[in-house]
Amino acid sequence: MRLININTLKLEEFLDYETPRYAILSHTWGDDAEELSFRDVDEGRVDKPGIGSVKLRGCCRQAEQDGFGYVWIDTCCIDKANLVELSEAINSMFRWYKRASCCYAYLSDVPEHDVDPRQSQSSFRQSRWFTRGWTLQELLAPKSLRFYNSAWIDLGTKGTLRSIVGNVTGIPVEYLLGISELGAASVAQRLSWAAKRQTKRREDLAYCLLGIFGVSMPMIYGEGGTQAFLRLQEHIMRTTRDDSMLAWGIGPIDAAPSLATPPVSNHSAAGRAMATSPSQFATARDIVSCGPSSTSPNSLEVSGGAIRIILPLLTTGKGETFGLLNCGPESDNSKRVAIPLAKVEAGANDEYVRPEDSCAVLRSLPEYWPSPQLIYIKNDINMPSTHRSGNQQFLLYDQFTELDFELIDVHPRSCWDQERAVLMFGELLWDKGSRYTLVRFRHSGQESPDLLVVIEPKHSGKLIDADSRCHVVTCSRDTSLQQITDNAKYVRRRAAGSITAADGNLHLQVMLRAERGNSVFSIKPEPLPDPAQSARTVDITEELKKLEALVELEEILEERKRVVFERFELGLASEAKADRFAKIKTERQALDSEIKKLEERRNILAEQEKNEAAGIQLLMEQSQQVEEKHQGLTSQWEGIQSQWGRLCRRGPSGEASERSLEPEECLSLLHWAAEHDQSEMVELLLLQNKVGHGNLGHALLAASRKGYPKVVRVLIAGGVDVEFEDPDTGQTSLSLACANGCLAAAIPLIRTGKARLDSRDKLDRTPLWWAMDNGHLFIVKLLRNSSSGPNTLGHSHETRRISLSRDVLASPDSATITGTEFPNRTKSQNSEPLVFDLPSASNDAVAFSKMFGTTLNQTPGLTPTFNAAGQASFGKNTPRPDPFAHQPPIFQAAASFTPAKPPSTSPMPNPTPVIPFTHGRQPSSSASVAGANTYTYR
Repeated sequence: MRLININTLKLEEFLDYETPRYAILSHTWGDDAEELSFRDVDEGRVDKPGIGSVKLRGCCRQAEQDGFGYVWIDTCCIDKANLVELSEAINSMFRWYKRASCCYAYLSDVPEHDVDPRQSQSSFRQSRWFTRGWTLQELLAPKSLRFYNSAWIDLGTKGTLRSIVGNVTGIPVEYLLGISELGAASVAQRLSWAAKRQTKRREDLAYCLLGIFGVSMPMIYGEGGTQAFLRLQEHIMRTTRDDSMLAWGIGPIDAAPSLATPPVSNHSAAGRAMATSPSQFATARDIVSCGPSSTSPNSLEVSGGAIRIILPLLTTGKGETFGLLNCGPESDNSKRVAIPLAKVEAGANDEYVRPEDSCAVLRSLPEYWPSPQLIYIKNDINMPSTHRSGNQQFLLYDQFTELDFELIDVHPRSCWDQERAVLMFGELLWDKGSRYTLVRFRHSGQESPDLLVVIEPKHSGKLIDADSRCHVVTCSRDTSLQQITDNAKYVRRRAAGSITAADGNLHLQVMLRAERGNSVFSIKPEPLPDPAQSARTVDITEELKKLEALVELEEILEERKRVVFERFELGLASEAKADRFAKIKTERQALDSEIKKLEERRNILAEQEKNEAAGIQLLMEQSQQVEEKHQGLTSQWEGIQSQWGRLCRRGPSGEASERSLEPEECLSLLHWAAEHDQSEMVELLLLQNKVGHGNLGHALLAASRKGYPKVVRVLIAGGVDVEFEDPDTGQTSLSLACANGCLAAAIPLIRTGKARLDSRDKLDRTPLWWAMDNGHLFIVKLLRNSSSGPNTLGHSHETRRISLSRDVLASPDSATITGTEFPNRTKSQNSEPLVFDLPSASNDAVAFSKMFGTTLNQTPGLTPTFNAAGQASFGKNTPRPDPFAHQPPIFQAAASFTPAKPPSTSPMPNPTPVIPFTHGRQPSSSASVAGANTYTYR
């Protein structure tokens, strides 16, 4: 090992066991012409202009201040022209950094005036030093490391700056500070630390990780970064049983399966079993080994182009096969990483491949753990592919070029053959079920939104049908395809059925058509000359903004609820403190009038008063801070409300529609939306699947009570239980709609066929009772017409109370009914006459028919008796059986009709006829009242 003498600036060579204490430099290389090389220092050219001399002089100066006589700098101490020496140095470098007494991390891109990395505007976090591959081991290996800016000003140690360094690098503090050995971290974790780092030579991205895994291997510059990284993984496999090395390419957890994970099948294209770059471990930062397990008793082995491993294999209901690794997220030990596998058709039963472009996934532990099996996973991509014999289909998009559109992106990218300018389908990419492809076009000459074509193939066996569909929408140029795929389910719903779009210049209709047989398809854009032919364009960017605004509204509302509760708690605490303060002050004033022996007690209480006053002041200050926070949240609410209003100003005719949203403080967002007839917001919330069954029921009660039919229909479509009861009253949504006269809300509830017409609340009242008691006659008619029989509405006597409803007034022609035994009426109410509108004395039967949906047949001189079906029998005719014969009469009433006063030229009418009504047991013999008309009620 060579070291530089800080006094002579000469190189001196030492054996490992006689190496003196030394400081070591960690830096990023600049221009090769400015760096000091081994030959420069060996020949004494240490003052060469450039950054190299600044590093050498600064490092030696700092080492002298720290009491070290030697320093090590990689650019100066390694003869890179000697490949044997270079290979030895690379394999030893981690050990050299670990043995150094102190490491100086020189950040040449942090300016002289930037001395506090904790400041938000500091360039420390963006330093190039954190992005280079070699500096990763230089950060982890030394026990003591200090950071310096470009002027060699001390910025702090990795201990004092551990939170900042940890956030920038993603390395947990226990490994950053050497509290835990690096070997305690999983292989996937350690490789994830290098996922975003780069090296000048591609092979070095593998070589710089040798020390972190404690392995050695020869350097072969020219083999390429992929081959070097594969060799590194093979060497790691020989030293560990940790199968997290295979946990690369974990897909987004919240992404739609159809877009995040292509279907796994035996017809999938074969990919490598091992990763080809550390970047494929970017999502494995939280993956830890679950410890020794019977599922992985042997170390991983690579033999004959395949990985030999023992894994439990899980087969899903769709026929997909996954290998369950013995690793999972540290934050959720109920899940394991599962890698997709496909059996090699021409191989042995234990041979599998990992399908190309497939993602590893996190799966919950199965109830019954599959037995582990010894399998071989092919790692040679040059092997014969398992899909070569299948058919392929091609999709052409060249007609977009004729309209100056350029294809700029496709998801999944594996479908896109850029060289031939086609999209490929078939057994290579498709299997059972349906999957979506996103194709993005951009107009080359104008700053217009991009067109996004969503292709939805439908399969016939394993080929695409000619009637496969496509949808077209627009999106902002700033909206990434990743943002769209991350919300695939929401985007798919919004794009469904949209086959026309306008980008501000052209109105296009996009169709998917078969060109030749069933092997070649094309996406054909057809300009529409008349913009009126184009339906409303779906702007996915705006739709995603709506979704984002909705989520932000929900977060603000939740925060607002917490602040309100905190303010309430502080208010209670302030009142308690104020009461105690008043009590102590009163007691002190009383003790002032006591004898001097109590003076000491008075002084103690005075001190207590002082302490309590300080506590009140502190609480008042806290209350003020909370109030300011509450006001800030209110302002945010209004801003988001305004944004929501703008996003919702879209109607068929284009008029703006302002909505004032002032929610009560403690209502949930769903309940608030239902209370204020915000049907679109309710629909968006249901699409997010973030509301429970109880929330839907309470929202339906609120919408039914206020009569918002759109909200009621949206909630019914969302699967709400229409029989959900109010916990306080026991009323259902139908009962509330009937009680409040909300006919438009009652109709969709009844049409579901699930709303019970005879449901009873805690007061034993039915929807019909509420409608009659409040005089809502059209709802009464709706309930009667919707019932399958008299008993489906509740008690029979409630049906007969229709004839005594007392809600219709104010007509000059009226009928007055008086009685004494009306249900649910007080004595004073029963003494009041009940008045019904009648257009004319001669047309009274028609009036009753219109009011109650019944038929009154005029039959002179008879008194009716009603049975359970609402029909009457008269006189000597044989009556139908009366099921209420065993019950006392419900009421006795007499009714008189008072016709309107005729014009002055008309003769006075005859005296008003008196019409007796009876209801109860068997009628007497033919009873009549002279000059009276008696009516049959059905």
